[in-house]
Amino acid sequence: MTSNPAGMDDRTVAALTEVMTVLDSVGRVRDAPGLYLVVSSSGSEYLVDMAEGRCECPDDSHRPSVTCKHRRRVAFAIGERPIPEWANQDALDDQFGLHVEADPTRAVPDGGVAQATAENNNVTRSGSGPLAIEPADDPRTKRAKREAIDVSFLQKPGRYEVQSASDSVYEVDVLEETCSCPDDASRCKHLRRVDIEIRAELVPRPDGRLPDA
Repeated sequence: MTSNPAGMDDRTVAALTEVMTVLDSVGRVRDAPGLYLVVSSSGSEYLVDMAEGRCECPDDSHRPSVTCKHRRRVAFAIGERPIPEWANQDALDDQFGLHVEADPTRAVPDGGVAQATAENNNVTRSGSGPLAIEPADDPRTKRAKREAIDVSFLQKPGRYEVQSASDSVYEVDVLEETCSCPDDASRCKHLRRVDIEIRAELVPRPDGRLPDA
């Protein structure tokens, strides 16, 4: 983290740098707008209610005048609060915004904000080719394109193995439109990535036919 000209406090630094996962579509927060689960590196799980400005953690419960790091992390993860310009990208937790239907934003020198995502400690930008981020892409499609995901053909008809950046391995069936990952969205990022690579002829078609040379 670079020097902090705004005198940002320790909770904000923790919200930016500590390993935490923000979830918006599992368990208690499924189909519950404004509610998020924050899972810390220790495995502790806290319910954050952004509408009411509350968190289950002890810090928030015992210090009502203070915004805890979990509420701050959610605000950063969903783009409600821009990541400060002074924050060193290398110090940010690389799981920012990966499990919510929103994207982080980052403060820019002219006083505005820009979309910002962490991948390999760099801010990713639209480029060219099948994995280029387009303005119309929704959050899961953006993750499907920008994350380090390896796709390999598994079995006819239409079964593929997907290895995520965290080394988790899932099985995708493009005909049934199913994935073994825990994401309960109708089309998870793994299904979308497989579909993108099939269309771009980067992997064999569902019938096993190899891409044209």
